[in-house]
Amino acid sequence: MSHADARRRAVRLRLAILLVAFLPVALLPVHLVAASPANAGETYAGRAGALVAPYVEAGLFSGVVLVAKDGQPVFRRAYGLAEREWEIPNTPQTHFRIGSLTKAFTAAAVLILAEAGRLGLDDPVRRFVPGLPEAWAGVSLRHLLQHRSGIINFTALPNYYDQIARVDHTPGQIVALVAGEPLLFPPGERFEYSNTNYVLLGMAIEAASSLPYPQVLRDTILTPLGLKETGYDDLTAILPRRASGYRRGRAQWRNAVPMAASSAYAAGALYSTVDDLLAWNEALGGTRLLSAASRAAMFDDLGTGYGLGWFVSRAFARPGEPGSGHRVFGHAGSIPGFLSINDLYPDDRLSVIVLSNTETAPAQKIARDLAALHLGRYEAPEEIVLEDLILDRYPGTYRLGPRAFLTVARDGRGLTARPTGEPATPFVPESDRTFVSRVADMRLTFETEPDGRPTGVILHRDGRDRTGPRVSEEEARAALAAPPATHREVAIDRSGLPALAGRYALAPGREIAVTAQDGRLFAQATGQPRHELFPEGERAFFLRALDAQITFLADEAGRATGLILHQNGYDTEAPRLPDGTPGRPRALDKGRGRQRG
Repeated sequence: MSHADARRRAVRLRLAILLVAFLPVALLPVHLVAASPANAGETYAGRAGALVAPYVEAGLFSGVVLVAKDGQPVFRRAYGLAEREWEIPNTPQTHFRIGSLTKAFTAAAVLILAEAGRLGLDDPVRRFVPGLPEAWAGVSLRHLLQHRSGIINFTALPNYYDQIARVDHTPGQIVALVAGEPLLFPPGERFEYSNTNYVLLGMAIEAASSLPYPQVLRDTILTPLGLKETGYDDLTAILPRRASGYRRGRAQWRNAVPMAASSAYAAGALYSTVDDLLAWNEALGGTRLLSAASRAAMFDDLGTGYGLGWFVSRAFARPGEPGSGHRVFGHAGSIPGFLSINDLYPDDRLSVIVLSNTETAPAQKIARDLAALHLGRYEAPEEIVLEDLILDRYPGTYRLGPRAFLTVARDGRGLTARPTGEPATPFVPESDRTFVSRVADMRLTFETEPDGRPTGVILHRDGRDRTGPRVSEEEARAALAAPPATHREVAIDRSGLPALAGRYALAPGREIAVTAQDGRLFAQATGQPRHELFPEGERAFFLRALDAQITFLADEAGRATGLILHQNGYDTEAPRLPDGTPGRPRALDKGRGRQRG
């Protein structure tokens, strides 16, 4: 190439970059990387492998993936290590703890007993579990199945993962942990995910059948369907090809906190393999296990987004057409060291199963992208090549919170970004100012001066934007080295605490529920334990169990309009939701599916 040609190419590249920079993100050119469903069988496996590879290379995913069409695998591959101490690799035959995927099996057992006349879905739970609180008298088995009981989630207790989950418990002991807590709402009023619901269902199954819950599953589901690789977990038993669970901590892999299966019981105690879960999905497509009426009931969400043991939604809907898209029945599982996804697209006869033995795995994103790839709906940004001059502008430090910083570095033809206390994530350019991660739902947009010098960054993550200025490394080091503020409880007029109660939106699908009880204030984030708030001012509170504080915002009349959560170095504002706003399940493609249990 001549010098003149090189100069002309550089000019064209700069013009293209400038044009892209002024386009809205939604209008960026995209291309379909999936083949159409008609000929996907020839090329799908290779393209699926290329889609998963970045997650593996980034150290985020370890586990097994299976995609099946019409009951036949079209992509089935294992990644990473089942046992890190001995460097034993995962295989498609590896057994994983599947957490809340257990709930679909529990729901099926209830439906089988209902078909046999042993129970009715609208029977009160107190018919089968004596001694429950009088306040639970209106709770039916159907309320439990659909998470509409109002009973508090026992895995949200502050000491659940540190203490309760580590030792064996009877189902009665688990229920007793929350029996003294008031209902969150009248039974049937709205959806609120709670593992306690499915523990009670397991107890009802035992009462109606006069058999232990694990035996009922074996006799009515596992043995009839030939699911020999699925069972009720027992960490004291020798289970061949059992995966160990891992988490990241202090920038290295660590063994996950041990969890007794009995502490999850009918809400999340099963283990399985991808092949058994595919056979399970296929059985639910016919009358081999359940009658047509029972299957219809299982996947009828009554408008709540949750049926009986399954989330019910549509994926890949066209903008402005809420009824479009592909029907999907799915669930996620999340227990210490393991994440799992089982998505079933009934009209497409498509199953996507992801089982992982690391807590870092973006299992839900992998599952949805693999489905989109097979259905011809996967879209990826066009490759954009930026000059070194542009890429070299952005490395530096950006402040996202009082004690939270983002360190940006050059990485080949892209960038990496590392939030305080987290590993670095690679980003590729969408334009000369916008970069996107291919391994996480994250985007960087740089604020610049007219000459291109960056002055700040916008980090889009978890459904919200955080904006921060560019700062020096010395400023960041000084902020992180400063001792944290001390917090001391003070006396306040507690008659005003009920005015602070309500639900506050942290991000899409995530909220903080604040309740007042007996002159005390409590806060509970979605999927997290409930904690008491201790006052250090009329509207300022701190938590003793966590390094976190909450400041309430109020209007001129003194009514709370929102709050600011101070945690992990960030200040996160959460507006108050209008009273009576219905609770909704967390969307499958936004992480709802990830519920503990």
